[in-house]
Amino acid sequence: MPRVRLIWVALAWLVLGPPLALAQERREVLIRAGDEPVTVFADRIENVERDRLLIAEGRVEIEQGDVRLEADRVEVNTETAEAVAVGRVVFFDGRDRLRGERLEYNFRTGTGIVYRGEGFAEPHFFFGGERLERFGEKAYRVFRGVYTTCEGETPAWSVRWGQATAYLDDYIWGTNASFWVWKLPLVPFIPVFAATLRRDRHTGFLTPSFGSSNTKGFTARVPFFWAISDSQDLVVVPTFYEKKGYGLAAEYRYVRRETSRGEIEGFGLLDTEQDEPRGVLGFRHDEQITPRLSLRADLNYVSDDGFLKEFGDTLDERSRILLESNLSVTQRWDTANLVGRLYFYEDLTTKNPVELNRLPEVRFDAFQQPVPGLEKLPGFDKLLFELESSYNNFVRDLGSDGQRLDLRPRLSYPYSPGGYFTVTPRVGVRETVYDTKLIGTKLDRGLIVEDTEKTLVARTLFEASLDLDARAYRIFDLGGFLGIQRIQHVIEPRISYNYVSDDAKTDELPKFDGTDALLPTNGVTYSLINRIKARAVGTPDQPGRMWELLRFTLSQTYDVEEPLTLSAERRRLSDVLADLIFEPVFGLSFRGTTSIDPYESRVRTATMDATYQTSVFQATIGTRHGDDGRLQFVQGTFRAQLGRRWAARFSTNYDVETSSVIENRFEVDFREQCWAITVGFIDRTDEDQFVVTVNLLELGQYGLGRLFSTQ
Repeated sequence: MPRVRLIWVALAWLVLGPPLALAQERREVLIRAGDEPVTVFADRIENVERDRLLIAEGRVEIEQGDVRLEADRVEVNTETAEAVAVGRVVFFDGRDRLRGERLEYNFRTGTGIVYRGEGFAEPHFFFGGERLERFGEKAYRVFRGVYTTCEGETPAWSVRWGQATAYLDDYIWGTNASFWVWKLPLVPFIPVFAATLRRDRHTGFLTPSFGSSNTKGFTARVPFFWAISDSQDLVVVPTFYEKKGYGLAAEYRYVRRETSRGEIEGFGLLDTEQDEPRGVLGFRHDEQITPRLSLRADLNYVSDDGFLKEFGDTLDERSRILLESNLSVTQRWDTANLVGRLYFYEDLTTKNPVELNRLPEVRFDAFQQPVPGLEKLPGFDKLLFELESSYNNFVRDLGSDGQRLDLRPRLSYPYSPGGYFTVTPRVGVRETVYDTKLIGTKLDRGLIVEDTEKTLVARTLFEASLDLDARAYRIFDLGGFLGIQRIQHVIEPRISYNYVSDDAKTDELPKFDGTDALLPTNGVTYSLINRIKARAVGTPDQPGRMWELLRFTLSQTYDVEEPLTLSAERRRLSDVLADLIFEPVFGLSFRGTTSIDPYESRVRTATMDATYQTSVFQATIGTRHGDDGRLQFVQGTFRAQLGRRWAARFSTNYDVETSSVIENRFEVDFREQCWAITVGFIDRTDEDQFVVTVNLLELGQYGLGRLFSTQ
């Protein structure tokens, strides 16, 4: 019988023992009145009243607000609130945590020391040191420490400090630093190093880039980001060119309020080869003064015509021929717009001051609307009025300048009999007044320019037009053929007759822009648009996607009047203009435009682009044909994701006529858990460039604006 009892006791211990062992005492300890309570959990808790000491052992957990401490053994002085923790110490500081061999912590002051500790800060930062001193909320001093975003005992990269200060919700910075790649000190000494510890805007150094160029030599860029406030930040990028000297790029951004923001950016250097300062500067600002009144500024300056061609990064920047500036104010109403602007630019193709600036230009446009006072009269409800008007003060140093007022009111009456088509007749007058009269030409600083005198001259043109529009469509059910449920074929024909009278004073007008060079018109323009829209096969709950499978447009103009001369412009029929957009399947698209001479049946100009895109790559090839249909340029781009870590990009722009490369650009990305590297090679007509950018992930990215991403 005793043996049976012993068996039952053993079974009871096996069944009930582990749950009982997992149970913990729970005790809430108040350290001085008014302080936040400290709650202690442990397998064993002993309260030594004589020494004012609380001893917790075995899976100890102590909580106080956002702070939580775990250890094998903790002693807490209930009088001074000082605690000593040993054995698998883990200290949770909000969402961040620290581990160490020993922790000394004061629950009243929130200060303490972790010995031989290592920490983790969200989203993905690791740091550690021989001693970590907590001197404030999420604030630590780190002695003989290390910092990285890499996982593992031997990180791919790390920064080591003699002493550092870390604010876990902000940044970390230190002195006597060094940069290590695995176990090698790649940069053995860095006087000061700082980095952000959050994904949002925080002050710190960003990832550098290095490279070489046959025109600039070795290059290096080391950016620094300064989060000035919640509404301001600044990126400063010290730059070094072996053959050009030192430069500085910067971008300052600000937000005054939700409807007011802007940026100032630029790049400059003292060019040691040319022994002169060079640079580019830009200012942009958007201000929504009222819901309908807005201010916009886009002001730019460049030191010399060749700066962007030499220092621009993209092909668009290097081939820029104008650097424009605008300062405009816009007032909108339901039926009209009023725009006032100052427009000026720099012509980057010549050193002569030929720029024709508009200082100022004022435009007032009234949209199509019923004629005020007549909209309620029978038969006049569809009579529409519209107005285009402008005033320009043209300012130019070399060539003619002056003032011009242009008024263009028009009336129209759209009519749709039975809804089958729409007929819209229009009549109008165009009155243009100048304070300058053209009297001939003259030679000024080696150029032949217009010779003018200050005399009022006016031009009056009568305009009339008639538009005929129609639309017809039909739907075809394909029943899932090629993944298409149904298609819709739409035909949109349009015929327009346009008449513009002649004016005998046309030869007396200065030629500022296209408004001054209007020719008498008496012609008919036709266009025909074919659209095929497709809907893919879907499900009862989710209809298939819709897209424009094909759009084909043809247009041409016929001159009604008999030609007066036998020049090349004598032809009544203009070139046939054709435009094709084709997307037969998802991912594949084609776009082509061309003009065809109807008399000689030959292509005059053409552009074509074909693109194929999948989830892992995209390829585009395009051609540009110039006069007489000659192939001038071949352009292509290719992007591919080569597995989880590798990506490649390639673009080319080839001049067929000169058999030369305008620009080839090839870049390869390699990405690991905590770092990435981009290697790029750029082959240009006048420069070969090699660039390496190292990205220590989580340390931040930067990018200067649309104009000044110089290399």
